[in-house]
Amino acid sequence: MRDREIKKINIDMGCDFKCEDCEKYFDCTAPQKEAFKKRGVYARAREAMAKIKHKILILGGKGGVGKSMGAASIAYALAMRGRKVTVLDQNFDCPAIPIMLGMEGGGLRVKEEGGLIPAVGPRGIQVVSMGLILGEDEVLTWFHDLKRNATEEFLGYTEYGERDYLIIDIPAGTSSETVNVIKLIPEMSGSIVFTVPSEVSQNVAKRAVLISQKANVPVIGIIENMSELKCPKCGQPINLMQEGGGEKLSKEMNIPFIGKIPMSRDVAVCLDTGEPFVEKFPDSEASKVINKAADMIEAACGFN
Repeated sequence: MRDREIKKINIDMGCDFKCEDCEKYFDCTAPQKEAFKKRGVYARAREAMAKIKHKILILGGKGGVGKSMGAASIAYALAMRGRKVTVLDQNFDCPAIPIMLGMEGGGLRVKEEGGLIPAVGPRGIQVVSMGLILGEDEVLTWFHDLKRNATEEFLGYTEYGERDYLIIDIPAGTSSETVNVIKLIPEMSGSIVFTVPSEVSQNVAKRAVLISQKANVPVIGIIENMSELKCPKCGQPINLMQEGGGEKLSKEMNIPFIGKIPMSRDVAVCLDTGEPFVEKFPDSEASKVINKAADMIEAACGFN
């Protein structure tokens, strides 16, 4: 019976039992998958993250919707509550977290016995990012294997220590870069999905919701970024793009809608200068949405 089951798996899924590269990992129910979780880098990542209480994914589906802004800002909002927070920046090609947290020039340290020690930024936030390794004029031309190796290094060979939260900013889309991160991080507490008002972004963000659900990571809420712009003279909202995409997706997927972050020069300047707007402009609409997201994360993780 055992041999027949294994043959059926191979026929139905084309399984070669190489879970590290499998595109059907989240659909798989084969017993060999459980064995994979107990060996190699998966076991190493579990050990490295053993003292992190909660891991939160920041998803977007489409590039340019504000995932990195959300990751940096939510991390800062949680740190303002006295939480010990680490941000894992998985965007190897265009890492922005160090800039947004004012940490340019601060590097990761390498332990004598190997492995990484995170850089420490404002309010004690730890950051692990290629942006703390690359020079200003360096450009990565990595393909799948090199990116996976770097992911495994960040996840399994970093000295995180005791932390309340690991906020993970992962690449856009549902490709191998995204799947590798979700696959290797054990027991994630939830995800926040970012979108913008356009129909295209909403459709792609839906896939981010689906990949989170498929991986059994509960979606805590949806944020619509780059929403309406307020007229500087009369204060009336101006919709430069379509409107309501985030709320529509929220209703379709039955997921809480956290709020809309309007287009704002203050927010843009803060991100460029590394001054978190949640502290500099605490009464802004953007700060209210980010703080609501932090409150919902705290509640989902049992801190409230």
